[in-house]
Amino acid sequence: MKMLRKFKYDYDYENDSLFLYNPKTKSKASIELDDLIVDFNSRREISALELLNASKYIKDLGVDVVVTKDLLKEIVDAQVEVITKNNFFVIKFMILFKSQECISTPILVPTISEPSPAIA
Repeated sequence: MKMLRKFKYDYDYENDSLFLYNPKTKSKASIELDDLIVDFNSRREISALELLNASKYIKDLGVDVVVTKDLLKEIVDAQVEVITKNNFFVIKFMILFKSQECISTPILVPTISEPSPAIA
């Protein structure tokens, strides 16, 4: 059974950018999918996620919480689970705020099928 793993987080209010990262692994390569940047380590495991225009990006995922830049300033915990299904990573993330509101939603990301020169 997969478990949510604690990720560190950094929110840049001015640029509305949310960075979730595993402090135990180093990024080796990245792919950019619109306003989502996914970092991979040398074993092709997801090591970090960056959400550009984070408040809009999360809102567009259809979560039940009203997501604003002010709310994103109040993050107290972030956890991420990555499951490989067929040709996709299913990235489930949970973000908890000081107000005890919580966002939990999956994102589908295509897997790397061909080695990248950056992580070969």
